[in-house]
Parts: sequence; structure tokens; C-alpha cells
Amino acid sequence: MSSLLKQLRNTLCKFSGEDFAIIRLCSKKIQWYFTFIGLFVSAILICCFISALYFTESLFHNIVVAIGVGLIWGYIITNLYILLLYTITPTLLPVKQRRKSKIKTASFRFNASMILRVGLVVLLAIIIAQPLNIFIIKPYSLAFANDVKLLMGNNYRAWSITAIVVFIFISPILLKYRIRKLGEFYELKASIKKRIVIDDYQEFKQTYSLMLEKTIERYNEAVWTRLMPLLNSLQKVSHPSYRQHFNIIEEELTVPSIQKYEYWADPPYRTLRKSHLSGAHSEQDFLTHIYKNIH
Repeated sequence: MSSLLKQLRNTLCKFSGEDFAIIRLCSKKIQWYFTFIGLFVSAILICCFISALYFTESLFHNIVVAIGVGLIWGYIITNLYILLLYTITPTLLPVKQRRKSKIKTASFRFNASMILRVGLVVLLAIIIAQPLNIFIIKPYSLAFANDVKLLMGNNYRAWSITAIVVFIFISPILLKYRIRKLGEFYELKASIKKRIVIDDYQEFKQTYSLMLEKTIERYNEAVWTRLMPLLNSLQKVSHPSYRQHFNIIEEELTVPSIQKYEYWADPPYRTLRKSHLSGAHSEQDFLTHIYKNIH
């Protein structure tokens, strides 16, 4: 592959809305799928620009204003589309399941949220397609709204153009579900996200433990400050009693090594509860159950 074609492919992969750092670690087949997604996104940008350009020019008859509005409109709609496309992704981190069914990354979860997002994509495509219909077919009416009504009501070519634009908007979604079935990209992305979450959680636990230890250390220092005058007075009266109480207080005020207790079996995802205590017939059994779950 030539360097120019490779650079073009990498640029289109970045337009797909997914993490290019992960895409480049996948196979060539996965990369080409994201290349086609980026190609469709580029086509969406062009369609949005031409649609807004023609609509604005027909209203104001000013090509400079039309170009400016076309660029802004194309940028806004394309970014909104990429955001919607990014949200159409399988569940990558563990979540609590109400049913005992394992979610697969290749499954299509056609729920209310998915219907809303796909419906918004189709709505955007239909809106973008109407100025393109007038631009391509060029009816004879002078009113823009009448042109749209006339074309959609009487011209099959307008419906064909609208269907093509809808297809361009829907195709990246279909390609992303095809990528799910290949079973490489989202598995790699899930492992990276899990590693990030686990590393951040371990860092949080260390910070949490250090904060508590520092708090206990400050408390112990305050206690020593209040008790030392009393211990000094006791030393003058009875040195053995002073030494005995000093050792007891010193042992009690030792700063322990604190670890955060986990209430869940799979922290930090909190999807599996720990098994309930069973067979604890003595205090020793109870303590063993507690301390074996401290990580």
C-alpha cells in the first residue's frame, strides 16, 4: 500500500468517530471497515454543506453567506452525527444484569434508546435530502416549501434521492454492527477501558487509605499532646506505673495499615454481591470470612 493511500485510510478512520489508537492495533479488515465508515461520514459532510448552501442561497441570493452557512451547518450536523454514531456501541464494561443472559458485543439491542437514536439519524437524513432534491431535479415553483411538497408528492426521483441520503446516514451504523460480529475491535477496546477503570480504582483505594492513615496519625498526635502532661506528672510519682501506661498508650495509638473493605465481589463495577456468610459457627469463622475478603 502506498504511503498516500495509507494516509488517506488513516484520515478516514479518524472520521469514523472511534478511537484511532485502538483501530490501528486491529487487523487490516477492521481498519478498512472503519475507512468505509469515515468515507460515509465525509459524504454526509458534503451532503450537509451542499444542502445548506443551496437552501441559504435560494433565500438570500448571496453566495458568500451561503458558503458560510453551509460550512457551519455541515460542521454542526456532522459532529452531531459522529456523536450519535459513537453512542451506538456495545456495553464494554460489566453492568448488573436483571436477567441471567449474557450480553454479547455482536448482539443488536433494539430498545427505546436505540430507536430514538436511529430515528434521529433518519430524520436528519430526510431534512438534509430535501434541498438536494430541489438542487438536482430543479422544479419550476418559486416557493421553496412548495418545491419540497411538489417533489415529494409527485416525483419518484425525489424519493430515490431521499432514500440514497438515508442510506448514506444509516450505512455507518450497519458497518459498526458488522464490526461487532468480527469480534476484535470492541473486545480490545473493552480490555483497555477495563484496565483504565481498574488502575484508577486502585489509585483511589491507595489515596483513600493514605487519607485515613493521615487522619488517624493527626488524631494520635493530638491525644499524645493532651496526655503527655499527665504522664509526666505520673512519672514523678511512680516511674513503673508511668512506663506501664506509656506502653499501653503507645500500643493503642499505633497507626494501622488501612485497606478499604469491599462490599462487592467485583469492585469497582458493583455487579456481583459477595456471598452471604454461611457456616460461621464461631467468632473465629466470622473473622476468617471478613478478612479473606479484604484485598
